[in-house]
Amino acid sequence: MFILFTGFMVFNYMLLPIGRQSAEDLAALMTLSAKTWVELPPSARQDFERELKKNHDLILQTSPPDTALKPLLIHSPYMLFLEEAISARLGQTLHVHQSPDKPNWYWVILPVADKTLCMVFDHDRIGAEPPRAALGILFGASLFILLTTLLVVRRITRPLKALSQSVERLGSGAPHQTLSEDGPEELASLARKFNQLSGEIAQLLENRTTLLGGISHDLRTPLSRLRISVELLQGKEDPALLQNMQQDLEEMDAIIGRTLELARMMQGDEIHTESHDLSALLQDFVTSYQQEGRQVALALDTACVVAVNRLILQRILGNLLDNAFHYAGGRDVEIRLRCDGKQAEICILDRGSGIPEEQLNKVLQPFYRLDPSRNRSTGGSGLGLAIVQQLVQLQGWNISVRNRASGGLAVCIEIPSLSRNY
Repeated sequence: MFILFTGFMVFNYMLLPIGRQSAEDLAALMTLSAKTWVELPPSARQDFERELKKNHDLILQTSPPDTALKPLLIHSPYMLFLEEAISARLGQTLHVHQSPDKPNWYWVILPVADKTLCMVFDHDRIGAEPPRAALGILFGASLFILLTTLLVVRRITRPLKALSQSVERLGSGAPHQTLSEDGPEELASLARKFNQLSGEIAQLLENRTTLLGGISHDLRTPLSRLRISVELLQGKEDPALLQNMQQDLEEMDAIIGRTLELARMMQGDEIHTESHDLSALLQDFVTSYQQEGRQVALALDTACVVAVNRLILQRILGNLLDNAFHYAGGRDVEIRLRCDGKQAEICILDRGSGIPEEQLNKVLQPFYRLDPSRNRSTGGSGLGLAIVQQLVQLQGWNISVRNRASGGLAVCIEIPSLSRNY
């Protein structure tokens, strides 16, 4: 439809006016030449005829051909324009004729004064051919649109084919390959989201592998001790061995409990939140730790109202404080609150030995511990910070871990604030 509409507009508003003007010019040349010939003396007429044929491809004759002339059966737009222009100039209806023996030659009978002259011209003399030009434009436009469409379709289908192949690889469990994020904005956005999704899936699979490996490793040690203890208890009763067995069972139960808790956190169920003043929440939280004899300092910037789940925030802070106390080496731990009106930042600061820079991004992974031996005397199960990471992500908050310039570690939680009170 677009090609037909374009062809119609070009033919009607460009080619037809050009053909009409060309026919007007030829009609004017014919009538002017005939009138000039009549007014010339007989001695100059032959030279005029030669010049007319040489310069304008028109043959002027004073008599019709020997064969009978016939009017045109089929008129092209150009011939219709030519007949209208000649008729208008001479004041009578005239027609273009053809000779049967020379179908490519056209004859126009011009009555001028008391003479009847014949103007003869070849078909090649016309030059302007609107129908052929229109067909050429339509063909060229169709070819251009076809090639353009093929290029556009190819540009669209190639990323879609790559996306389809990546989805198949992802479904078969093959290693993730990042898609190119160029091309049209919609496809680039789709590729970007797919890369993000596949990256999260790859991370989930890695966490699952780490989770299973950590569980199997951590449970193997207490199980081995239980096996040895059972063998030593055969035929006798040893209170020390029984106590160790009880501790091993409690350790296994804690590992399983924390693992199940992490699994529940990964489900991401909707959590109810309420507006709370962080200053008051932190004050109550620190007071409970201080009553247990733990040295926790509290530094409050301003009162800050946030939308949080109180129990989840307490669980996050509890895990972070337990971790800080474990690595603080008996030194004080500090909780610092800052609020700038846009977000609140809670930082747990300890004075321990810190973490190597290359491991800062790994400590939030499940079962990751700085001590590769996983000795229970040098650390916990490796799930405390992983649970914190999951809880923070579920709330839409941000968590960062960095070493302090003065020594120790700073773990900060950023929470969007509702308002600021001075």
